[in-house]
Amino acid sequence: MPQWNKSLHKWLSLLVGIQLLIWLVTGLYFNLMDHRKASGNSNLQSINHQGIIAPERLIPVTQLAVQNAKHIGLLWLFGKPYYQVTIERGAHSYQAHNIKLFDASTGAPFTLNESLARTIALKSYNGPVNIISADLLAPPMDELPKQKNPLWQVKLQDELHTHVYIEPTSGAVVAHINDERRVRDLMFKLHFMDYLGTGGFNHWLTITFALLTLALTITGLAWLSERYRAGQLSFTHQHKTQNVTVHVSNTQHTHVLALDKHSTLFDSLAQQGIMLPSNCGGGGTCGMCRIQTNQPVKVTQADQTRLSQSKLEQGFRLACQHNACDIQHITVRTLKRTNKNAS
Repeated sequence: MPQWNKSLHKWLSLLVGIQLLIWLVTGLYFNLMDHRKASGNSNLQSINHQGIIAPERLIPVTQLAVQNAKHIGLLWLFGKPYYQVTIERGAHSYQAHNIKLFDASTGAPFTLNESLARTIALKSYNGPVNIISADLLAPPMDELPKQKNPLWQVKLQDELHTHVYIEPTSGAVVAHINDERRVRDLMFKLHFMDYLGTGGFNHWLTITFALLTLALTITGLAWLSERYRAGQLSFTHQHKTQNVTVHVSNTQHTHVLALDKHSTLFDSLAQQGIMLPSNCGGGGTCGMCRIQTNQPVKVTQADQTRLSQSKLEQGFRLACQHNACDIQHITVRTLKRTNKNAS
């Protein structure tokens, strides 16, 4: 297996592992959270706009200065009737639309102004509260990334830093966004990998992550196959051992150790307390776990990549690339030795 494949597998493991950890944390949050609070509706209350008017006081819809209307409905705002004329509308309320309001008594075009937006915001809040500011925002909006239409944003002065969003074409309260809702939205963003703020999960990052996970699986299977062919992987429960004479050059001690035949020398020596230098944990990418032998031992691709030709001719190999069944006499230089019972 090429060394770049092993490096790729490790980096993919890191990326996929981080996202799996994020899924674990966010999934736990979704199971434990208070759904009503997380929706931002802790202080939301409904507003009764309904009023009474004699039908003859309403002007006919044919007199409205509008063309190509797809739907005309009657709505009430604080007891006053208005015609809501829909010219264009998406399947969802957050999608771009073209809707106009007309005073149902006079037929005059009507615009929901700041004063009315402030009143609606206060009426929608359960409890006394002061207003910090009111602004008519155009999309995109950080707190409502899916929204494609202008909305009134009324900031309230409360402990949860509530923002009330109001639809100018209906006076409807679209959402109360407070700190509890912001935490939930952050968790959704992390859970659905919506790091670009699209407001959904069907985006190129999700597709890319799926492809990276597939690549991780393929490189992992290739590595597993290579280890099996090299005799470094056994599916049996019996661990066969091989006596190996190990000379530790930096301590001038020699030991005869019974090492697992199907494990790499790097892992087998570590199990005996003999720790070889390594930055890659036995992955064959750092070239630090060198051993030396006077036996003819095949040269692996990792050996050839990490060791010079002169070192190979002197019998140097990488411990992570060879098993105990390949070599009976080795010389190593260790970091430390923790097992004092080896003979």
